[in-house]
Amino acid sequence: MRPVADDPALNWDLGPPPSARRRMVIVVVSIVGAILLAVAAWQLLRPEAETVNASATIGNAGETVVLAPPSGYEGAAGYPVGFPHNEVGAISAAAAALEAAWTLDAAQAEQAALLYAAPEQHDAARAGAREAVAGWREILGLPKDGALPDGAAMRTRTVGVQWKPRGQDQMQVSVLVQVTATRGVGDTEPTFSNSYAISLLMHWQPGMRGTDQGDWVNIPDPLATSVPPVALPGTPEFTTAGWKPISGPKSTP
Repeated sequence: MRPVADDPALNWDLGPPPSARRRMVIVVVSIVGAILLAVAAWQLLRPEAETVNASATIGNAGETVVLAPPSGYEGAAGYPVGFPHNEVGAISAAAAALEAAWTLDAAQAEQAALLYAAPEQHDAARAGAREAVAGWREILGLPKDGALPDGAAMRTRTVGVQWKPRGQDQMQVSVLVQVTATRGVGDTEPTFSNSYAISLLMHWQPGMRGTDQGDWVNIPDPLATSVPPVALPGTPEFTTAGWKPISGPKSTP
């Protein structure tokens, strides 16, 4: 079971007091099929809700990590693939994998899960993607399968990262994301927002994208790993927890 950290206090709640909030247990499955268990709060946000500054720099401990550009894109959604064989490449691949896999569209989730999983994990990744989509839909009060209401959408955005080597061509990457979603059918503002932290074990897979074209993939972690506390970028807690803010790849001149 892969741990996930969340913090309902970071939901920028402008709704009812805590005692009146509806609490839910979210069962989310990772991109390689391991079940993620987290507790989240349903929140109705108003237009003046606070936003996150994802590229803030907080002293030396919080220096911004510039993500690596991919060498290509795959699928109708243009998923980034082909990251460099270094630490930043592993971080960038982990962020891309999580952002792509956490979605309300089952077909897109399956495609993303397969792209970022090792070949021997494809069956588990496919099943995990379907379960993840069903879990997120249930949280939003949407049909667990089939067509979505017009306008229903979910976005997963990376706002912080941590990492440490775990062995030859292996990197443990912790990713802090903000998940926002709308149920559609006339909703004009996000009806759900929460922050989550998850640790992914990334492995360099030679030939993943073709002959002499390796890439980072997510593999099951045999160890019980802890997840850093969730915190908002721009706060002392963010730095204390060891998070580093991120920015997109540098543009090529």
